[in-house]
Amino acid sequence: MAKTRKPSRTALARYFPIAEAVAALFKPHVEVVIHDLARNQIAYIANAFSRRRVGDSSAGDRFDEAVLEQDVIGPYRKVNRDGHNLRSITATLRDDEARPVAMMCINFDVSALERIGEQVASLAFLPGSLEPHAPFFHDNWRQALERTVGEFEAKRGMATRLMGPEARRQLVSELEAAGLLSIRNAPSVVAQRMGISRASLYNYLKEIRGG
Repeated sequence: MAKTRKPSRTALARYFPIAEAVAALFKPHVEVVIHDLARNQIAYIANAFSRRRVGDSSAGDRFDEAVLEQDVIGPYRKVNRDGHNLRSITATLRDDEARPVAMMCINFDVSALERIGEQVASLAFLPGSLEPHAPFFHDNWRQALERTVGEFEAKRGMATRLMGPEARRQLVSELEAAGLLSIRNAPSVVAQRMGISRASLYNYLKEIRGG
């Protein structure tokens, strides 16, 4: 395995104004994070809507070395800590010997656009293409949830919030079968994503489980 060279803080600082410029252009919807690969931590973050800070671990965002051979990774889909969907893209930053030393990740919070899309969908469904989820991350239940819901919406041709009781019950059944509703704190996130109350979610679960 190739050893990652430790860049100096000054070497990475040349990219900080780029991060600030991109974040400022699309503020408040875009966050830009520079990950120091050698230290495995955040070296810089602009418009930090994910509430991460410089010095925080990059373990949950790091790509495999094979993936870092690409100069640009994505776009791909992620889920923020608040449950908002993100459209993300990553640039691999290299040293003078072309070895990867950092990643610049641009995260676009698309939740505002999704709300507009749902309003449009209530008048006329306009199918969109689902971008791939990042297969390179250590997957977590939020991303598994978004993948399941997104694929269900694509098949049905409408947003979950606009579906009737039978379709919602089917989705809850699929989430239950995937084990996503047994995870701590997951039910409240699922209910919010589906646009229903927790009470309604538990009613669906009760019917599915035959309780």
